[in-house]
Amino acid sequence: MPTPTKLSIPGILNSTTTRAGVEDQELFCLTLVDGSGDILWQTGTPWAENRPFSWNGHWGRFCDLVDLDGDGKTEILLVHKDELRVYDATDGRLKNTRKLPNSGFNYTRAVRIDDSGQYHIFTKSGTSSREHSYGNPTLMLNHRLETVWTKQVEGAGHQGNFADVDGDGFDELLIGYSLFDHDGTPIWSHAPLSEDDHLDDSEIVDLDGDGEFEIAVAHDGHDAYIHNADGSIRRRISMHHCQNVLSGKFVDAVDGKQLLFVDRQVATGTRDAVLVDAQGNELSRHATLGYCEPVAWPSGVGPVSLIRVERPPAPDGVHRVLWVDPHGRELGRFRVRDSFEDHILRHGLDRVSYDRCTYHGAMHSPAVGDIDGDGHPELLVTDRESVWVFDVDPDRR
Repeated sequence: MPTPTKLSIPGILNSTTTRAGVEDQELFCLTLVDGSGDILWQTGTPWAENRPFSWNGHWGRFCDLVDLDGDGKTEILLVHKDELRVYDATDGRLKNTRKLPNSGFNYTRAVRIDDSGQYHIFTKSGTSSREHSYGNPTLMLNHRLETVWTKQVEGAGHQGNFADVDGDGFDELLIGYSLFDHDGTPIWSHAPLSEDDHLDDSEIVDLDGDGEFEIAVAHDGHDAYIHNADGSIRRRISMHHCQNVLSGKFVDAVDGKQLLFVDRQVATGTRDAVLVDAQGNELSRHATLGYCEPVAWPSGVGPVSLIRVERPPAPDGVHRVLWVDPHGRELGRFRVRDSFEDHILRHGLDRVSYDRCTYHGAMHSPAVGDIDGDGHPELLVTDRESVWVFDVDPDRR
């Protein structure tokens, strides 16, 4: 069974966390802590009010850690409201900042698009603004935060993605349902399936081991699709409203890697999670409540299993963080906070919208990483007040 360690610290172990929100006051706090929970550095001030703040940022994809300029030192790339910031990872010092076109940016990643030895920054909006349509614009910046190119793409959606799809040593960029070469030249494009359709999530992965990438995309409010590297459609996957796409070697007995498509959670409760093989053939379908993260813990059917973070459809429901196999079968339950009802009622969040309670802290946030350096991943779960660190029984690895 999972073994927990609980730490009450304003940060995430061996990594960073930001606290931000569009309210009546500015809030920013970035903290680095070690594996024991000791603070190594902190810039900004932790939240100290008796009311919850509203977040800004989208899980872990609004920041990245990389040696951006090739000087041998790691930088932290981070989007805060309408700014892209670069911090020195050794001491938290702000090195550079760039104003963004709107405050909806929630994605930033370091990519290789030339042979300069320095990274470029792939950053995009994840919502709409007065000046831009949903998910636009997308910017490519150099290591000095200067604009290389800008794109406006139909269906751009929440997240981008990238990989060296053509094998030239440079990254291609997925924006919406369009693939662009490293220099911004369009390679192929598919139109959204409806006026409001946009990219919710994607995976770029060689599923069948033939050396060619496949690109799986989640359409907002529609089915999911698997595309070949040339943009042709390999398979359409029947879904209600696919929102998450995960890839991995989930099942040993099936050739290649597999994909898990997960529907958007809705107020009525459960939707579907669908496991498919490299060709898109359905292996299993199960009801799910919440979203999943892959973790390299053997499940009994394969080397990769899932962490499922459940958010109940009512404020008085039980919040569970489960360890499950790719077919949805429970392997273990993690001992974390099981209710946010007091938090929701105390601050009147139920009078606004239960769906928006997550923006004010009524949720668990998972992350996976090798915290202790033993070569095996641990699970981190936060609820804004505490960090839990879990491992699994070594006999189950």
